[in-house]
Amino acid sequence: MRRAALLVLSLALLAPAQSQGQPGLSRGSSVERHLQRNPYDYAARRDLAAAYRQARDYSSAYYHAAWLTWLASRQYADSEFGTSFLTNRGVRDRAATGAGSGPVRAAIAAIDAKRLLRSTCLNGAIVQQAPRLRGEIAHLLARAEEAQAGSGKNNPVARMATAHLALALDDALCFQGGAEAHRQRLPILRKAASCAAAAAAWLPECPGPHRLLAVTRARMAEIERDSHFWDLSIAAGERAYALDPDDTELPELLWMLHLRAGHWEEAKGWQARVETAAAGCPPD
Repeated sequence: MRRAALLVLSLALLAPAQSQGQPGLSRGSSVERHLQRNPYDYAARRDLAAAYRQARDYSSAYYHAAWLTWLASRQYADSEFGTSFLTNRGVRDRAATGAGSGPVRAAIAAIDAKRLLRSTCLNGAIVQQAPRLRGEIAHLLARAEEAQAGSGKNNPVARMATAHLALALDDALCFQGGAEAHRQRLPILRKAASCAAAAAAWLPECPGPHRLLAVTRARMAEIERDSHFWDLSIAAGERAYALDPDDTELPELLWMLHLRAGHWEEAKGWQARVETAAAGCPPD
């Protein structure tokens, strides 16, 4: 509680000076300087998001929640300032009202695309609505890329938002089906992979970009039928797991990836980890 109060006080005192690309951050803020030196202090970023929310700066809180959700360990995506925060309609609307930066607008567009996908799946009209869905997500992707053109171009949150939007568009193309949609998938997946790879290069110790690269390259492998992409996907997944061994979804992903790549022995090893975890036993 004391730490959050101090963060709020520092923001209140130093808020007038804004830093480029990260909404609400003051150039003199000790918290900002700490995160610039140590971006992997996820707990400090979580506290900063809480301070911004308490200060009613929802745009800045949204930015840091997106950072934690897409870049940090899985536990932060499942936390108060993770996916549930980003998808909260009230929070999203307040963040959009004050969103002056490209990264926040891109993050909101990515969440809107995921909401469109989810609602279309739930209403059972995927086949009929797939062309409309594809058009709406393509529009959101274009808006996000336009928002990035300024300060967000080299921002990891903006790049991850674009990668998630590209994957959402790929989902819509899969729903639509047909030869034309199939041909359009690979360029979209290349965009997603490029954005995730950029974020991974900027923040190599963050598991999120590697996790997204694993998924994206697996989709590319399915299309290209090239073992090289399976190897790249597996390497990204194993890197993500090394950085975040508590992510329970990664062993299942790696089990599937090794199966699809035809690595039977490696697949058995990951299968054993999944089954051990399901039985409630600690891994070897």
